[in-house]
Amino acid sequence: MIKPIGSSTNQATALAFKQNETEEKQPSVPHGDEVIVTKRGKTPPLTAARITADKFQNAVTVYPIKGFKGSKNANFYEFLTMGMWPYLTGSLMMMATSNLVSKHFSQNAAKSAAKLGKKMALGVVLYGAAKNLSKKLIELPVKAKYGVDMNLAYKKQVNELPDSVDDKDLISNEYHKVFESVDFPRWDLLYDNKNFGENRNSYYDKVAKKMGYGENLQDSDQIVKPKIKELVTKTRTFSTLSSYLWAGTAVAFAMQKPWENLNIAHLKNFNKGTMFSKPIEETIKASRLTRGLKSIGKTAKESAIQLWQGGENKIKTWGIAGKALLLSAVGVTLLGNIITLTDPAKNAAKKAASTPIIDDSKEKVVC
Repeated sequence: MIKPIGSSTNQATALAFKQNETEEKQPSVPHGDEVIVTKRGKTPPLTAARITADKFQNAVTVYPIKGFKGSKNANFYEFLTMGMWPYLTGSLMMMATSNLVSKHFSQNAAKSAAKLGKKMALGVVLYGAAKNLSKKLIELPVKAKYGVDMNLAYKKQVNELPDSVDDKDLISNEYHKVFESVDFPRWDLLYDNKNFGENRNSYYDKVAKKMGYGENLQDSDQIVKPKIKELVTKTRTFSTLSSYLWAGTAVAFAMQKPWENLNIAHLKNFNKGTMFSKPIEETIKASRLTRGLKSIGKTAKESAIQLWQGGENKIKTWGIAGKALLLSAVGVTLLGNIITLTDPAKNAAKKAASTPIIDDSKEKVVC
């Protein structure tokens, strides 16, 4: 016999599903609360720096602990973010290999190790700087011409499951990029976004105008979406290829002999001497910083010349390798800009779109 649901059943159901007092006081954040991190359509440099710092801090402290504990909330985003940690530790180990243990060597071996250690440390720093900054040589022109920012970031708030009864902070922040996936960009975050304008398609209208499709388009989003995906693919390909070439060039540049004379101790007081074996003329009246920068610039120039000529002894094969490495980096960067900033198919597509499907100048037969 089926009994009607009475008040007692409703009360029992309410008691069964009622949260405890602690859970009721938890702040409620909708799952998947995602906001583009922009100011007037642009990501401020300080905001980008804070995102990097936040990701690095979590990669070193929070995410490894969650992994060791076997937390049910550990995910693939955290796994990828922790990749920053081995890069850092590996770089520090490379710098420490020659610099920290040289005191245990003989006098001559210690001097040789110190020279190599300086170049290793400089190579690590220049590798990271060149690998990341060189991408801007392709990304910034694309952003300037088309208004498509490859690094447009958004913050995602994720509701986590409690690992214990004492867990209270059940919200974690993840920072992703709108064009992180070429196949599935976050188009939805670009609609009705006041950072780009008041209209629903404001972002797509601006991109369409920059791409040369005109203004006041009814479906600007449908027009530019395929073009944006194509642009992201090209830009990411060339920026990745060129970044490794520039990183390799930076390491080769750091391994040249002039850097062996670098004296870090003299950075603290430029008045007591110069940073390198060849002193700056005492007649030059300059500040400590200016004198130091001039010394570094001079050494950098000498190192660049040696890289181009094949080292201190001007070895022909080394010179060919140095020229090939540098010219490859420059060539791929220029080629990337040419290909990403030109669209030979666009004019043909616009011409085809403007051509009427039915030619009124010819006779027609209605069936």
